[in-house]
Parts: sequence; C-alpha cells; structure tokens
Amino acid sequence: MDYLLRFLRRGPISPRVHGTLDYLLAAALIVVPLAVDFDDDTATVLMLILGGAATLLAIGTNWSTGIIRILPPVLHGLADIAATIVLIVAPFVLGFTDDTVATVLYVVIGAGGLGATLLTRFESDLSSAAHVASQQPAV
Repeated sequence: MDYLLRFLRRGPISPRVHGTLDYLLAAALIVVPLAVDFDDDTATVLMLILGGAATLLAIGTNWSTGIIRILPPVLHGLADIAATIVLIVAPFVLGFTDDTVATVLYVVIGAGGLGATLLTRFESDLSSAAHVASQQPAV
C-alpha cells in the first residue's frame, strides 16, 4: 500500500489538470447514457451513478479545482482507480455486453480514466496556488 501511495504522488499530470478533467468526465458520464440511449437499463443507471460519484469527487477534493475541499487527493486517486476498473469490467460482470455501444463506451471511458489517474500527481496544489496569489500585485 505504501508503494501505491508514493506512486500516486509522482505523475506528470498536475492536480489542476486532473481536477479539470474530473468535471469533464463527470459530465460525460451523466450525458452519454442519456444521449446515446443504451439498450440496457443497468448500463444507463450505473453510468449515471458513477457520474454522480465523479461529480462529488471533483467538488470535494482538496485541491485548487475542488469546491468543498475535504477529501485528500490520494483518496481521490484510490476512488478513481476503483471507479475506472468498475467501468472497464462492468459490461462483462453485469452482463450487458450484448449492448455493443454501451460496452465500448464503458471500456473506452474506463481505460482513458484509468490512464489519466495513473499519470496524475495526487497532492494538494493549494499551497502553491496561495503562494502564487500572494506574489501577484494587488489590483
């Protein structure tokens, strides 16, 4: 577990970039099943639930793009890993592989999310943001 925690703090993607991507992912997870009209209700409901959870993670993480800022970034990373694995395996475990569009979207979104997660530096960027703000001249 210690190795995983160290790994999650070393990626090249900054917290600000990941945080921005979180809002885009959350929106996609909510809009896609409604716009595409999956043939399987389980696929629709699960993606909507994951979209809601992604929204809460984006809002609640303690970095510059968070709003409530209560969740440590490393826990956000662990939740991202779990959620993206769920996306990748859900069509096979929950039995909606007959819905090809849903299956492809689940796997592609899950794999993209997992890749972004594994490349993110999960640490708070708030102290550096405060430092930069203090260096700016008052208007």
